[in-house]
Amino acid sequence: MKHSDSKRVFLSHKGVDKAQVINFKLTLEGLGFSPWLDEDAMPAGAPLERSILKGMEDSCAVIFFITPSFKDAGFLESEINYAIQQKRDKGDRFAIVTLQFADAAGNAGEIPGLLKPYVWKCPKSELEALREIVRALPLTVGTADWREGIGDVVATPKIKSTVSELSNEAKAILTVAAKGDGLIMHLKHLGGELIQTSGKSLIPDADARTIARWVGGLEDLRRRRYITDVGHKSEIFKVTREGFEAADELGMDGGS
Repeated sequence: MKHSDSKRVFLSHKGVDKAQVINFKLTLEGLGFSPWLDEDAMPAGAPLERSILKGMEDSCAVIFFITPSFKDAGFLESEINYAIQQKRDKGDRFAIVTLQFADAAGNAGEIPGLLKPYVWKCPKSELEALREIVRALPLTVGTADWREGIGDVVATPKIKSTVSELSNEAKAILTVAAKGDGLIMHLKHLGGELIQTSGKSLIPDADARTIARWVGGLEDLRRRRYITDVGHKSEIFKVTREGFEAADELGMDGGS
């Protein structure tokens, strides 16, 4: 079975519903997700079918916004077919999220036949719809923490730094990356996987447990937003401002 580490979320909708979907896109971005929306994900002149397929392949979920305007035809039909194939290929690493909306007159969008084998929800509000999306995605949101530089917000001192909770592998990746240009490369090959930064390969052997620990360390750094995905393909990462600050903290603590 083919697995994917991509964290993108494909937003499938009818063009007339774009304003509503853009609101969801902006909210999901604010929560730390990476939504795929055709208007800003496809460059001008790109073949539509190919771009849709690539967007679906680069995603870990698709959200179908089923309004009375949504019809199972043309490109929307292709998106449904691509989504079902991704679900077969990726299993639990891919979610099909179907939301059925009604208009002011109470007319609900019709669920396409190919989506009926999957569970769908009928939210009464956009807030309820957002809650269903977050609950269904195979992803978790980041750790909540105080933001700096916001007026009228009192930031209390941290009782316990999250840096101390990092695994040894995560600490090693962050420390080495921060000493160089801050870029981290994660590649998969026939012999296993590679995590490289500052000219050093960090996974010491091809043992499955060893690889899982180091990849888990990389994921831990990303979940805490100490690193961010460059290009959204989970291959190249860069250390964030918070990451460099965490590396400095590790250095002061001797890396313990």
